[in-house]
Amino acid sequence: MHHIHHSEAFVLGSRPKGEDSKILILYTRELGLIYAHAQGIRKISSKLRFVLQDFARVQVDLVRGKEIWRLTTASPIASHKEISRSPKAERIVAHIASLLIRLVTGEEANEEVFRAITRAYDLLASSNDTTDYRVIELLSVARILVALGYISRDVLGVEEEGTHEAPKAFADIAYQHRLIRDINQALSASQL
Repeated sequence: MHHIHHSEAFVLGSRPKGEDSKILILYTRELGLIYAHAQGIRKISSKLRFVLQDFARVQVDLVRGKEIWRLTTASPIASHKEISRSPKAERIVAHIASLLIRLVTGEEANEEVFRAITRAYDLLASSNDTTDYRVIELLSVARILVALGYISRDVLGVEEEGTHEAPKAFADIAYQHRLIRDINQALSASQL
């Protein structure tokens, strides 16, 4: 009998597999970055095809197969429509997903990375016409790189736990430029 893993997850991306299936790239709270096979998800009759869209936040049930995880069920935690209503927000989520796929290797849970993704998602889902998307992306990428150990925790200054807002230093353009420089240096040094 197989053990069923229940986890909150973000769908970072997907690719078709065969005629009616997909391989999903998920960042889960308990397992970290994993690839999961979703059988029959591309069929018109599949109820999961709307739930498991790229960049969706979902609750998933997974079973470990010989070579890959298999998705058994999924339910939405937050609607993809919240992000997709803004092309800028969706572009930032795509950048964050691409960064995670690039930098995270192997299956290993990292609660701090998961929290950074959740905070980014929450900020973008509540964005409006006056939102500074540039600051949200910068803050989100910095939080992820700090969590992965690519840049020093000091770059974020003092952040209150539980807050989704940017630290006050982010209002300073010079600070933003220094942080962008630090991020670019860290990504360049990673050679990934």
